[in-house]
Amino acid sequence: MREWNILVTAHWGLERKALRFLAQYGEFKSSGFKDVLRGHVEDVGLFLGKLELVRQEGSRGIDSLSQVVPLEQTFHFELLDFIEKLKEAVLPYAEKIEDKKFYVRVKRRGHKGEISSQEIEKEVAGFIIEKLEKAGKQAQVSFGEPDVIIVVETIANWAGVTLITRDMKEKYPLVKVK
Repeated sequence: MREWNILVTAHWGLERKALRFLAQYGEFKSSGFKDVLRGHVEDVGLFLGKLELVRQEGSRGIDSLSQVVPLEQTFHFELLDFIEKLKEAVLPYAEKIEDKKFYVRVKRRGHKGEISSQEIEKEVAGFIIEKLEKAGKQAQVSFGEPDVIIVVETIANWAGVTLITRDMKEKYPLVKVK
C-alpha cells in the first residue's frame, strides 16, 4: 500500500485484532513494525467520527487501538533527501502556526542510528520559525500547552506528515501524539 492517510498503533500484541476491527472502515495493513498499521480511508473526518462513536459506546475491537494519526500527506525519501523533503512538506503549515504555540514530534520507525528524531524536531521547528520571522510573523515552540503539533511518522523510507490541533485531540481522544 503506497497511498496511506492513517497510521494506527495497536496496543501491544493486538495488531491482528486491530486489523480485523479496522477492515470495516478502509484498507489497513501491517507496516512491518510491531503493532503499527498503515491504512487508507476515503474520508478521514468521517472515519475519526465513527471511531469516536464506537469508543463512546465501548464496542468490541476499539480497545485494540492505542493511537490513531490522520496524515495529510506522505512521501518516499532517502536518507540524503529526508530533511529537504520534510521541510517542503511542512512549509504549508507555517501560516497555520502563525501566532500560535507549537512543537514538532517525529516518530521514527526504521533507520535506527541514522535519523535522530530530536535533531529533526529541532531543525524543522527552527525552519518554521525562521520562515515566519522572514515574513514578519511569529510562533512559539511550547511543549506544555501547544495549540498545534506538527506530527511526522516514518516507516522505513516513507514519511507521513500532519498538523494536529488542540481541538482535534479533544474531539477525538484516539488522536494522540506520543
